[in-house]
Amino acid sequence: MKQRKILSLATTTLLLIVTFAHLTGCGDVEGETVTERLRFTEFFLLPTAPYYRKSYIEHIPDEEVATRQVDFEAKIAAIQEVYTAFIKAYREEDMSALTKTLDTSEGMEWGTLSGLSHGWFNIKGFLEATWLQTDCEGIQNWENWELTDFYIRPDHIKTPWEEASATGPMFFQNPGSFNCVIQSASFYLTNKSNKSPKWQIHQINGSRHFTDPKYKVRLADSSN
Repeated sequence: MKQRKILSLATTTLLLIVTFAHLTGCGDVEGETVTERLRFTEFFLLPTAPYYRKSYIEHIPDEEVATRQVDFEAKIAAIQEVYTAFIKAYREEDMSALTKTLDTSEGMEWGTLSGLSHGWFNIKGFLEATWLQTDCEGIQNWENWELTDFYIRPDHIKTPWEEASATGPMFFQNPGSFNCVIQSASFYLTNKSNKSPKWQIHQINGSRHFTDPKYKVRLADSSN
């Protein structure tokens, strides 16, 4: 115990000597320079302090971090790929392929021509019923459909996962007339995988579509 106290005292003394030498080693200095040196010293003297409490470390609010150094083009390309795969599976009435593009967790919503369906169990039943009555394979040029008006928000800002909202063409099955109607729809997507990022559609014309201007994607604007 005595040796530890001696070692601690020696370490503290050495740090004080280094600090004093660091502050005075270059002769007369301006006040701003002294402040910067004190911050630099604080950084090393308090290695276990939380980063946001160290004056030497710039604290960036979460809202600002969210829009810095984000490769929006890559994210949009990944979201577009999921959207195209979704439209193809929906058009071909391929339930297995469709579920690969959907986030079927709790809270899923799907707006239809007749109203809003809640929960994957109800949505799946609705799709299977309408597929028996309506054929949408006749729709043309769906391969060129694209999502627009993107809003992308990173994890831990509003939810513990990355999320996005966008709008784009969607065809809705109309059992009453046995045909398909093409309309613009809102899409809410999630990316809940940290190991292998994978976007999935969580809601279509649902309640979670967001248009927060802080997360509006403007590819021509370098500040995004």
